[in-house]
Amino acid sequence: MKNFLVYCSIAILFLGCNLTDQNHQYNISVDLIDPENPPIFEFDELDHDFGNIAMGEKLTHSFVFKNVGKSPLLIHTVQPSCHCTVLKDWPKEPIPPGGSGAITAQFEGKFQGSNTKSISIMANTKPNLTRLILTASVVGANK
Repeated sequence: MKNFLVYCSIAILFLGCNLTDQNHQYNISVDLIDPENPPIFEFDELDHDFGNIAMGEKLTHSFVFKNVGKSPLLIHTVQPSCHCTVLKDWPKEPIPPGGSGAITAQFEGKFQGSNTKSISIMANTKPNLTRLILTASVVGANK
């Protein structure tokens, strides 16, 4: 019985370590990039400035995009640069040519002064890495 509990604990640990913000249904590989007609991200904006915000304030922003390429766009991974940026939502299904979507993130003003955070997106686009930037100037004092 003791060995059974040890094995179950190890299995749960390995399963927990493999959970990430990845969409495992669509694995991005070279064969999904059509060099003749690749999908192309066209964002309304690549960076967003919240301006002055209060210490501890949480603000949400959606980066809206369109697939202006000629093949379906598949987002594989969306990863924030730190824990003060929380990803809320992004498309998990392929975006057809001409289709649109949004990547929504929440920014928390944890550190006083100028803050710049990034969100990295891996997709079957060319280039396959796109970075979005959130900036804010956090004012107020830690209590």
